[in-house]
Amino acid sequence: MLDCTWPMPQSGWPGWRTRIPGVRMAFRSLMRQPIQERPAMTQAMTQDMLTLARLVGSRICHDIISPVGAISNGMELIELTGTAGSPEMSLISDSVAGANARIRFYRIALGLASSEQMIGPSEITGILSAFYRDTRLDCAWQAEGDVPRDEAQAVFLALLCAAAALPSGGQLDVAREGPGWRITGAADTMRLHAPLWDMLAGAGNPSVQPSEVQFAMLPVCTAALGRNLGYETDDTSVKIRF
Repeated sequence: MLDCTWPMPQSGWPGWRTRIPGVRMAFRSLMRQPIQERPAMTQAMTQDMLTLARLVGSRICHDIISPVGAISNGMELIELTGTAGSPEMSLISDSVAGANARIRFYRIALGLASSEQMIGPSEITGILSAFYRDTRLDCAWQAEGDVPRDEAQAVFLALLCAAAALPSGGQLDVAREGPGWRITGAADTMRLHAPLWDMLAGAGNPSVQPSEVQFAMLPVCTAALGRNLGYETDDTSVKIRF
């Protein structure tokens, strides 16, 4: 019930006064309430963010592959005319091949992944061979049999993490270890940025650059697989296990 009167305040100037009974008591009660802290991030929220990241990755790769594929088809038509031998055409052709290789790799590493989808070893080795071609890294796939796509995603992310520790190039190896996986990076020169690698051990959550997103995604992917993630290093190698 509103109390609308025409009082004469102490200032001598008349004016309306509108009062809702009980509002003052409610306001005082509200002011006595403790400030609610922001809830901590839960595992479910983390999984939701992983799903969103996968959707974004899939969308970007899907939209980019069409124009890159069109350029590749155009290059094939040019080759049929016999005019594809120039250095300019060779540069375009190599660039298109490199773009295709990266898109195929990142569709698995950053895109949607399901345990019901399987990837054969020949497809995996083809993707890795193309991705690491013309780099200072060699990658050996030593696992046999088909691989669930969600496991392949974790392996590809682990490869990106291991490669980050090899600034001057080196050797990457992927092998099964019982029901899990072991990804090894080896080189004479190693460089590990401790805050990033601590993320794999579940310690800390530093800000990551776009080129370091694999360190943020890998722990969530392995948690979704129900695997324990860990790593070990020495002077010439780093091993990631899950």
